[in-house]
Parts: sequence; structure tokens; C-alpha cells
Amino acid sequence: MLNKGLKDEENQKINELIGKLIALEFVPEFYYSEQRSKVNGLLFEELGFRISDLQAWSSEELLIKLKQLNFDFSNYEQFGDLLLKLIPLEDVDHESHLAKSTIAVYETAQIESKTFSFSLIQKLNQAKALV
Repeated sequence: MLNKGLKDEENQKINELIGKLIALEFVPEFYYSEQRSKVNGLLFEELGFRISDLQAWSSEELLIKLKQLNFDFSNYEQFGDLLLKLIPLEDVDHESHLAKSTIAVYETAQIESKTFSFSLIQKLNQAKALV
């Protein structure tokens, strides 16, 4: 178990990374030629996986990986936001799978936060509409 200071530092690092990725303005024409490799590089460098891993893993495998990275509820929600943003840019074959993973991530965020969030429910419903 991590001590509180180290865990807070890790969570801040994860929040900053995901915040950077969410802040990127993705342009569909450049996504596969340029932007996807940048996202893959940052994900792999900081979290140890790529978008292709997300497409291959089941929702359960993804949640296990995120738990191993000591995600807290805000990390889960932000990561779900990133996935939601990436879904329309990825191959049609992977949209439904990524949407299911996004749902699992948002549901975990809701459980971890121990509070009800209209914003999170709205994001969850948006992801469910993509399945």
C-alpha cells in the first residue's frame, strides 16, 4: 500500500497526463497520421499501455490495470473522458468495445467517489448511447 503522500503525487501525475491528453484538439484528418502516435507515446510512457491495448483488453482487464496504477475516482472519470473523446476517432470496429470500456470506467468512478454525480451519469449515458 502506498503512503498518502506518494499516492497523492501519483494521482496528480495521472491527472496531469490525462488532462493533457483531453486538452488536445483532435482533428480526424490528422488523428491517424500524427495525433494517435502522440497519445500512444504519452500513455505508454506514463501508464504502460497503448490505445491498441485498450482495444484488445476486456473491460475487466482494463479496470485491473487501472487499479494497479492506483487510480482514484477522479483519475477514473478523467480517463473515461479521454476514452469518450477517442471513440469517434477510432476504427468503427473498435467503437463499441471502447464504449463498453468507457462505461466500466465511469461506473467504477461512480462507485469509488461514493457520491452521486449528475455529470458522471450524463457521461455514462453518452457512452451507453455508443454501444
